[in-house]
Amino acid sequence: MDTQDLQFYPTPKELARHAARLFKNPISNLLEPSAGNGDLLDGLPNLKHSTSKVDLIEMDVSRHEVLRAKGNVVGTDFMDTRDLSMYSHIFMNPPFRVGVKHVLHAWKHLFAGEIVAILNASGIRDPRTADECRLSALIDAHGSVEYLQEAFMSPETMRKTTVEIALVYLAKEQEKSFWVEGIVENLEQDQTEFKAGADIPGQSLSLGVSQVSALVRAFNTTWEARKQSLISLEKARHFNSFFRQQIDEIVGRDESNHEEHVIKSLYENLAESYQELKKWAWTSVLNTSDFQKHLTRKVVNEVLNDFEKVSALAFTEANIYGFMQGFAMKQGDLNKQMVMDLFDNITSRQSDNYVLYRAWKSNEQHRIGMAIRRRRFIIGGFSLDGWRSNLSFLELNRLREIDKVFALVDGKREPAEPLVTLFEQQFKALKNGERLSCSYFDVRYYPGIGTVHLFPKNQKLIDRINLLVGKERQWMPEDMDLQDVDVSKAYKAAEKITTLVLKKMRCGYSQHYDDNDKTLTLLEDAAEKSGESSGFFMDTALLNMDKAS
Repeated sequence: MDTQDLQFYPTPKELARHAARLFKNPISNLLEPSAGNGDLLDGLPNLKHSTSKVDLIEMDVSRHEVLRAKGNVVGTDFMDTRDLSMYSHIFMNPPFRVGVKHVLHAWKHLFAGEIVAILNASGIRDPRTADECRLSALIDAHGSVEYLQEAFMSPETMRKTTVEIALVYLAKEQEKSFWVEGIVENLEQDQTEFKAGADIPGQSLSLGVSQVSALVRAFNTTWEARKQSLISLEKARHFNSFFRQQIDEIVGRDESNHEEHVIKSLYENLAESYQELKKWAWTSVLNTSDFQKHLTRKVVNEVLNDFEKVSALAFTEANIYGFMQGFAMKQGDLNKQMVMDLFDNITSRQSDNYVLYRAWKSNEQHRIGMAIRRRRFIIGGFSLDGWRSNLSFLELNRLREIDKVFALVDGKREPAEPLVTLFEQQFKALKNGERLSCSYFDVRYYPGIGTVHLFPKNQKLIDRINLLVGKERQWMPEDMDLQDVDVSKAYKAAEKITTLVLKKMRCGYSQHYDDNDKTLTLLEDAAEKSGESSGFFMDTALLNMDKAS
């Protein structure tokens, strides 16, 4: 993105420090709404060592990773932000051409707090537009302005300009009447009535056709209710303070200054409540979008690790669509990861589940390839401990995830007859040794040793899994195609060779197939002994079943 299009002028350190000194009160929660690279925050060097919370907004998403080291990235467009009540301070160096609008936007949506902004001086010295006149009036009533020449011309400045700037300071306070209005004037007989089942205005949240729009409306409605509740609670504390002061006057104690504590407490409560609600809202996006339905648990956890960054963003329609688009773009990688995870789970636990072969000869790092056996593989860990009469939730979930991957390579969203349903509905028959069927497997269960034997009904799905993993791990070339390969003969050859290799391993000739040199030697010896090729899919000799003498 062209930084000039965004009028990107990084703040020189000396200017940042000078601007930061305008703040008069301790920082609780700070927002930098045009963050750039976060240079403005360098004017507050003690911020990183304090308990203050820092949120950042930046239009250029390529800068977000750098900014996350300085605070929470919560959005891309400050003008889309509609609530700033959780911030005690706003520190800003907006693009000069929209600087006045940004400051007015900050003032409008800030509940109470301080604003320091670096602006082009011309619109402040000589206000001509309606917005410039409004800001000038705000400065006269609630702040101050300082003009600086050549502030962007110091040697350290990355991008120089001779434009005169204005350092604008604004302090927004709620009038005392906001907190204590009506304490005495409106005292009257309590006529409150509590009626069972009475309707509370605004309690019902109506959801429309669009899930995204409905979620955002629900979020905004809930946040407004939460915010007003917290503000009302602070008002109640002021009411309590009023009566304490009356008692202090009667007994002759000094009055305590409660105002600063109340405001700071409110910032903290608002920020904490807002972050909590925002996290819930983003989680609801995952739930309503069937996020977990077609992903395995491991992949879900990997996505959720990155989700922390997403849940820091403002909960807006634009950000939701952006997240969903980004998730869709990663779907291919996530699907590939699911297939590889299942492959590893199957091949790492039972030596009877895989065959070994000599990998693509151009690959020096991975010389031993693996493939899942086509006719049957075994998965363990399904014993019935104690008095259990059914599989546990985690065990059923393992079966469910096998179906997810097979449905994926089959090009379907889910199987018509799931494996987990077979175990839920026919568990007694399976326990008694019956061989039953679901969409992708014939199944045998051995509860005594806790193993499930799966016989793939469509062996081409096994071939697709082996091909995907083989290419990804460079055991096979990228342009590998099994259509012209006699796969059945290839597997038979590999099974014969692997049986001989595993016998040698069990006799102590090699500890594990990961010892490439030893295993490759065993593989070649077994191939020579069996009269088969060790190349499995790759060798032209294998296609012709060229027997070694």
